Amino acid sequence: MSMSKSYTCRPSYPSGLRLIHHASFFDHFEGRQGCGIASTDIYIPPVALHSTTKKHSLYCPNRAKLLEAMSGGGRHGFDTPYFPLGCHFRWFTTPEICMILDRFDSVIFLGDNTLRHIYSAFNMLLRENIALGGLKEWEMKESEREVCPCDNQLSRPECLAYSILDSRAVRSNDASSGHSSPYLCDRTPHVFIPIDRSPAAENLHTTFNSFLHREPDSYKPIAVIHSLSLATSLAWPTATSSMDEWVTIADMSQKNVPFLWVGPNAAGHLKPPSQILSQGNNALWHYTIEMAKEAEARQLDTLGMYNLTLQAGSWDGTYYGQEVVLVQAMMV
Repeated sequence: MSMSKSYTCRPSYPSGLRLIHHASFFDHFEGRQGCGIASTDIYIPPVALHSTTKKHSLYCPNRAKLLEAMSGGGRHGFDTPYFPLGCHFRWFTTPEICMILDRFDSVIFLGDNTLRHIYSAFNMLLRENIALGGLKEWEMKESEREVCPCDNQLSRPECLAYSILDSRAVRSNDASSGHSSPYLCDRTPHVFIPIDRSPAAENLHTTFNSFLHREPDSYKPIAVIHSLSLATSLAWPTATSSMDEWVTIADMSQKNVPFLWVGPNAAGHLKPPSQILSQGNNALWHYTIEMAKEAEARQLDTLGMYNLTLQAGSWDGTYYGQEVVLVQAMMV
């Protein structure tokens, strides 16, 4: 996907479409009422305006158009639902997410804290639990479970310490917990590998390789979601080195390993003044554009998060709450 053109923040839609509210996909999720989030607060699906409009035409026709639309959309106002540019993306039910995951041997999230939050939301969707679905509840005290629900599981350090980093931990421990919240499906393992430099530590290479070679005879692809930004202070050479590092390891496995490069969030209005020059929106926008070009040169798919977060509320100017990361997880 080329990102050399500027993204617009004015959503546009194909002719023959209108947008209406549907029932929330979160109605049966644990924490739905306590967290106060409905899927209709963050996603409004398209509906045909004319009876002759084909259902499939409501959505992006291929992966390239989908990535461009999701990267280039915008909001009609601060913290309103995000609309892609030109065509729409689907909000999948959990069973549909499971069907998509079944196409892969495993899924590897590889990045810094921005991607870690997306991985937490990914777990919330698969566990149908937006209260504590990103956390290892079986390790938590009751007092911690009372403190950490909803946005707190993303924002409070004492809660982040319990973040799920590997789906196998849920499979092994959740059933024995008095606060069980299993995955709706767990046939496809997934993991978050934290990186903040390139080259990364050798033990992280070992973890990566263990997923690449988990099923030697498997014909299914192994998906890698890769991101690196604020952990390196937006260092361009480190990002490109990281791309080459992990792509090289994947190529050596001789497996089918598609990569998705995920760009950084925009800076929120609470970003500290001392960080505006180095991590403000000007720096983040240039990083988004240039790293997308580098990813494209390496034949990697790219998904930008700048527009999605540009008019969204952030508690510290860097990280965002559930209403943003749940959309990001669905996009991924």
